[in-house]
Amino acid sequence: MLVIALACVVGYVANQVLQAKSSLEAAQASVTQIQSQLSSLDVSALSASATDFAGHAHDAATYTNDPLYKLAEIVPVVGPNLTAVRELSGSLDSIGSQVLLPVVDFSKTLTPASLKPVDGKLNVALLTSGDATLASADAAIVANVATISAIPTDGTVSQISSAKTQLVTALGKAHTEIGTVRSTVATVQSMLGMNGPRHYVLAFLNNAETTGLGGGPASLSMLTVDNGAFALTDHASSQDFPLTDGPVRDIDQNVKNIFGTGVVSTLNWSTARPDFPTAALTIQAFWQKYKGGTVDGVISIDPIALSYLLKATGPMTLTSGEQITADNAVPLLLHDIYLRFPPLDIETGSDAFFKDAAATVFSGITSTSADPQTLIDAVNKGIDSGNILAWSPIPAEQKLIASSPLQGVLPTDNAKSTLVGTYFRDVTTSKADYWIQSHVDLSTDVCTNPTNPTFTETVTLHSTMTVAESETLPRFVVGGNFGGTQVSTEVYIYGPVGASTGEQVAGTTSVSAAVRSSASDLGRPVARFLVNLKPGETNTVTASFSGVGGVYGPPVIQTTPMMNTTTTALTAAGCK
Repeated sequence: MLVIALACVVGYVANQVLQAKSSLEAAQASVTQIQSQLSSLDVSALSASATDFAGHAHDAATYTNDPLYKLAEIVPVVGPNLTAVRELSGSLDSIGSQVLLPVVDFSKTLTPASLKPVDGKLNVALLTSGDATLASADAAIVANVATISAIPTDGTVSQISSAKTQLVTALGKAHTEIGTVRSTVATVQSMLGMNGPRHYVLAFLNNAETTGLGGGPASLSMLTVDNGAFALTDHASSQDFPLTDGPVRDIDQNVKNIFGTGVVSTLNWSTARPDFPTAALTIQAFWQKYKGGTVDGVISIDPIALSYLLKATGPMTLTSGEQITADNAVPLLLHDIYLRFPPLDIETGSDAFFKDAAATVFSGITSTSADPQTLIDAVNKGIDSGNILAWSPIPAEQKLIASSPLQGVLPTDNAKSTLVGTYFRDVTTSKADYWIQSHVDLSTDVCTNPTNPTFTETVTLHSTMTVAESETLPRFVVGGNFGGTQVSTEVYIYGPVGASTGEQVAGTTSVSAAVRSSASDLGRPVARFLVNLKPGETNTVTASFSGVGGVYGPPVIQTTPMMNTTTTALTAAGCK
């Protein structure tokens, strides 16, 4: 009978071990799924996998926490293995219930609807709650690492000691990742004014007077953020910033050689260089010098991005009763408004209109009932197209911005993509880029000849302005410098990183173009041209570059965000 009883006990314990092994293997399979779903941010699938993991881990802990199982732990040789499995199962159960499930439950609350402003305020309580959840999860991870590390595995089979090592390593990585996320949350909390009000200059760029980043900041507003609540607290136009006081800050002489001293002494030219941190530092300096106060960051947006947002929100009604819509925002803000006033009143009249439009649209966006995901998609479209940019003087915040196209900087190498950029600057002192159409054609052998690649870019500009328009429209619109007789545009072609400038040709279809110079900026060769277009005229300039041997990603064309989208053509044999 004793033998039979012992056999039954052994069989029972063996069954518990097998059940525990099966549950642990299922939990391991869930971990693999969880890692994939975390990378893809698939919250729905992640929730199911986390629940599976927690259930399997709990089952394993239950099977190994049985009295007969514990009794078997006193058996020599076998016992230490059983003890180690039980303690590892208990820690996995703790991780499932104290770490994974709480974090996943919180992630379910991060929906587009919960992230949307309501009555001009974000739900910042989400950040506080999320940080508390992560802190609790991290504390549980640290405690479990200590517990698991103390589990004796001497004399156990190799699979158990290996599982212990893998679990400690995985938890260590999770601890590091949670620390990174909590640091990001703390940065976002500061940016949203949860540690005191923050002040950001909103620069509204005018694409009808083109500069490298899209247009000069014709209208500016101060955005104050206090504990997640947004408000416009001040406003200025470019006319509020003198042109004759000299530079508002120091800048590298090479930048002044390329773009002129106006890049730091004329607000409208602050965005000439295709590098938003350069522009933002200058805009910050202008505001602090002439308006006062502290600028905690700069955000730029143009009417093109605004049209994307209005498509998501629907039309908005201005103080005058007029509606601004996705369809009319660009022509209204970049052309039509200038024709509503007598020539002497254009600047003051349009400035007042822009101030009203900024306040109306800002209020509408921060209190809209639009579908949250549609609104988020519209914002992302503006960011990806370069029509929305941001900068912060605080390193931790700028580091966060630098993880997206918001930063508005050129790549520092060619590894991911081989970017060739074309940027324009109006020197007509006009709003005449309303009539400018542009095309960029890039030819390269970089995918078949990475040891000595060549790049040839041809830029074509065409003016659709008629002679009648040039003669009858206000000089403020068609150009103060030339009175409508021509539109003058500087063209800056930036070659790949590390390349050198080759042949430059100007005026292949018209005599009214010239090579200005070649230079180097941001680690890239720069070919500079001046193109003058009479009404109806077309002009073409061409620059070539030679690259050195190295790693080259697929060729990419980048251009200034123009009112009339620049068309592009890429010829690159061997490229996918």
